[in-house]
Amino acid sequence: MAESLCYPDEAGAQRLHQHRCRGMADTAVIYLARKGNHPRFSRAFLHSLIACPAGADFDLVYLLKGYGDGESDPNLAVFRGAIPHAIHELRCLDENFATNVVLDAAAGLHHQRIMFLTSYSRILAPGWMAAYLDAFERTPSCGIVGATGGFEVIPGTTFPNVNVRHNACLLERKLFLDIDPGPLKTKLDGNRLEAGPNSMTRQIINRRLAPVIVDRFGKAWGVEDWPRSRTFRSGRQEGLLIADNRTHDYDVARPGKRRRLAVQNWGEQANVTRVSMFARLASALRWRFPSTPPPAGQGR
Repeated sequence: MAESLCYPDEAGAQRLHQHRCRGMADTAVIYLARKGNHPRFSRAFLHSLIACPAGADFDLVYLLKGYGDGESDPNLAVFRGAIPHAIHELRCLDENFATNVVLDAAAGLHHQRIMFLTSYSRILAPGWMAAYLDAFERTPSCGIVGATGGFEVIPGTTFPNVNVRHNACLLERKLFLDIDPGPLKTKLDGNRLEAGPNSMTRQIINRRLAPVIVDRFGKAWGVEDWPRSRTFRSGRQEGLLIADNRTHDYDVARPGKRRRLAVQNWGEQANVTRVSMFARLASALRWRFPSTPPPAGQGR
C-alpha cells in the first residue's frame, strides 16, 4: 500500500505505540464513525457498548471517516470515560469507500482477530464478545462468526448464496488480509465482496473453514440452520445480537415488505411473524431515540 488511507494524529500515534509496548488485547473491534452521519448513530453505538458489557477484552479502534487531524467525534469524548477498553482513533477521508479503509486499518493493526462494525451498529445483549469468541473457538475449523447472514442472490450468484453480512463479523486478521477483495473501485465492489460470486464468505468456505452466526443467547448456528436462528429477516429477529440499519428496515416494515425481505433472504424456508403497527412504531422510535436495548423479542 503506497500511502495509508487511515492514520492517527500525533497524540493518537503516541498512545498506540505505548499500548503496543504494554501489550494489547487479541481482538480489535473496528467501528466506522462517519462525520456525515447524524450524531445519534455513534451515540447509540457507544451507549449500547456501555449498556452491554462485552464479557471479554478487546481494543476499540474508532475509525473516524471524514474527520480532520486532531478532530474527533464529540460523542466519543462524552462516553470515553465509561468505556472499559483501550480506544485508538484512526482517521480517513470521507471519499474513500468503507471496505477500503477497513482493509487499510486492519493492515496497520497487530491484533490476532478483528471485528467490523458499521456506523449503524447497536449491541443488543451483554456478553456479546464472549459469545463471538466462544463460537469461534468451539466451532470446528471456524473461519468467520457473524451476527447476521443470508442466502439472498445478487447478479452472478445462485440460491442459496451463503454469505455472512460484514456488519459485526469476526475473523482472523491475517485471514482477512489474505482474502482477494477484488477491484474495490466502487461501492458496488464492496457489496460484491460481501455477497458476490467471489465473496469473502465463499473464499473462506473454499479454504475448508466454516462460517457461523451467533445469536444473542450465545448459540452458534451452522449454515443449514441459519433460517431458524431468527437473527436476520426471520420471525421477529428475536435472536439478533447486533443490530444495524438493515435489521431495522425489517423491524419497521409493513407485512408485505417484511414477507418479501424474508423470502428474498431465505426462500422457501422464510419464517415471518406478523407484528402490530404499535410494535413497528416502537421500533421506529427506539431507533430514532435510542436508549437501553430491549429484551429479546420485545418490540422486534
